[in-house]
Amino acid sequence: MEKLKQIVSTLEDLKVKDLAVFDFENTSPFYDYFVIATTNERQASAAVNHLKKALGVNEIRHVEGRGGSWVLVDCHEVIVHLFTQDDREYYGFDQRLLGVKKIQ
Repeated sequence: MEKLKQIVSTLEDLKVKDLAVFDFENTSPFYDYFVIATTNERQASAAVNHLKKALGVNEIRHVEGRGGSWVLVDCHEVIVHLFTQDDREYYGFDQRLLGVKKIQ
């Protein structure tokens, strides 16, 4: 839970929009939380760099889509999705996750 708090705090410091946290702890064997936020491409790149500094490079398993409109940061038990506004609406994660416990 400390890692999740650090991720949320780091993203809030960057003034991301529509930050949401979904709890998968009891439903997924692969991850415990999804963190979803709306960013622009520049903000997403800064977020990845700030997360690496805040968590340490060993806590980030993989970054996918860097420089694109959807960046996924695999922080082991926490998966961070950074979308542009258009892609967030297009993929509709928020609507697809309606049955999942939202903790922020």
